[in-house]
Amino acid sequence: MNNAIEEEKVVMTADEAVFIDRFVAERCRPHAVVMAERLRKFAAERQMAMFAAEDDSAFALAAGPAAKSPADVKSPDEPVTFVFASEGDADAPEAWRAELAVPPGATADTQLALKVSGKDVAGTFKLSGVALPLLDGAAEIPFGVFLTGIKDTDVSLSRPGVGAVKGRLLFF
Repeated sequence: MNNAIEEEKVVMTADEAVFIDRFVAERCRPHAVVMAERLRKFAAERQMAMFAAEDDSAFALAAGPAAKSPADVKSPDEPVTFVFASEGDADAPEAWRAELAVPPGATADTQLALKVSGKDVAGTFKLSGVALPLLDGAAEIPFGVFLTGIKDTDVSLSRPGVGAVKGRLLFF
């Protein structure tokens, strides 16, 4: 017995093809973009779950000695400010400067204030492996998340129309 579709070949019109292409372009996102969002979301959830865990057994390391838990680290008794700046000329239009303040006695759950200055500081600031959306040039990051990713040296400010402008930690 033959299938009805095999007997009668259905041909798509040019208008139908244009409609389908437009519909997909407007409502569907590329697979790579969707997978990148899922991966970022998963990584952020795992970072936060690490601080919420009662014990460290769920986060065994595959190799190497166990690192100190951010919950075990105590901040100094005085405020500490980390200063980051974009690479290149300080007076360049894409230049930025950021300050991250760690208050005295901060714990892993303490929210650290990040303030970014420069021309048009709307966008996303990447610090400690985390992308922080900026609102009026400000964002927050938990102290524990900051400590977990402190060895990640990728510091950058991504702005619409400008792209990512890399920066670095300044020492005075």
